[in-house]
Amino acid sequence: MEVGSVSSSAYPAGSSPSVDDTMGKDAFLKLLVTQLENQDPLNPTDNTEFVAQLAQFSSLEGITNLNSSMQSVSGSLSSLESYSSAGLVGRFVKAEGNQFDFAGSPVAFGYDLEGAAASTSVCIYDSSGRLVRNISVGAAPSGYYEVGWDGTDDNGNAVEPGPYTFTVNAKDPNNSAVGALPYVIGMVSSVEIGSGKAGLNIGGIVISMDSVKEIY
Repeated sequence: MEVGSVSSSAYPAGSSPSVDDTMGKDAFLKLLVTQLENQDPLNPTDNTEFVAQLAQFSSLEGITNLNSSMQSVSGSLSSLESYSSAGLVGRFVKAEGNQFDFAGSPVAFGYDLEGAAASTSVCIYDSSGRLVRNISVGAAPSGYYEVGWDGTDDNGNAVEPGPYTFTVNAKDPNNSAVGALPYVIGMVSSVEIGSGKAGLNIGGIVISMDSVKEIY
């Protein structure tokens, strides 16, 4: 029996499997049964070939079941991580990012310089993208630094509470940009769980667990 003569009956009329199609165990079993039903009685499928096909089916089913089991384990681990993250409520964390919510109290930012800087400044922007404060830090070697902001603009006036962002602009002695990775620092007020992933609420901004680099 030619395989091509039976494969067409295992798929709906007008369709045929492409090279990129992934055959599931149900389709594989249906094809195998169809092959047995349509084999030439005068030239039946060789026992060795039949056993090999059954072995393929067994391997396929085992891989499918293993994949399902691993997905279940992955989901359980994600749920466990989400609920265990509740223990971070009330703790201070440092996480990658440059967004924060100003509530009227002084805040602190962190940044990691990738190289030595001849000058460094931290620029703070409001929700409309307007620069409200430029904090000059000066020269510094590579490494991690923190800078505080009291919530005032360049004229000394208090800004309105709300969402803000900050950038770190560093230059080397040749006036070339020096890489700086920004960090937000704050206390975790709550944990939000969605789609099996936990998000940490820091001052009104939700960050992912993956972005947390340090817990105080």
